[in-house]
Amino acid sequence: MRSPVGSKKPMVVVQLEEGLKAYRCPETGGHYIPAVAYMRWLSGLPARTPQLPAAADPALTLEPPSESPAYCCPETGTLMIRYKVGHGFKFSIDRSITGGIWLDQGEWESLRSRNFHDEIHLMFTTPWQREALREEVSASRRTRLEERIGSELLGHLDSLKSTLENHPHRDEIIAYLIHS
Repeated sequence: MRSPVGSKKPMVVVQLEEGLKAYRCPETGGHYIPAVAYMRWLSGLPARTPQLPAAADPALTLEPPSESPAYCCPETGTLMIRYKVGHGFKFSIDRSITGGIWLDQGEWESLRSRNFHDEIHLMFTTPWQREALREEVSASRRTRLEERIGSELLGHLDSLKSTLENHPHRDEIIAYLIHS
């Protein structure tokens, strides 16, 4: 099987996890996981692991490759479709029409570090993609607001928002803020 990236070199068979066979690109370090291999591995797990929160250190999160081209499936040669991961991950993953998955270098490890590696099959669903898009829109809105009002005032608003979240008089307080 040839890599969908770089100079399309033959990939090397590796074990990402015990019982999970994948193919690694010797040039880029990316992985292709056939759908059958992933689902077989997933069905052999005793239980799904609980998700862990995003790292507080932004250096621990991967940045998406800049303007990476669409990849061709190493099994079929057809274009793979890119899906957002969301949940604090800044990268997307690619999926073949066969269900096979391409992960760029470090993405498997990043997913595994927060126990999302056993949920890759869910990332292609409409509810998951809807939530990933909602997160992206929310982050974009927050960035624009911070540019307009500054980080200090936004910090005050975040604190107030947290205080009001479960306050019994929340609606009255918001009405006061709006109409005062």
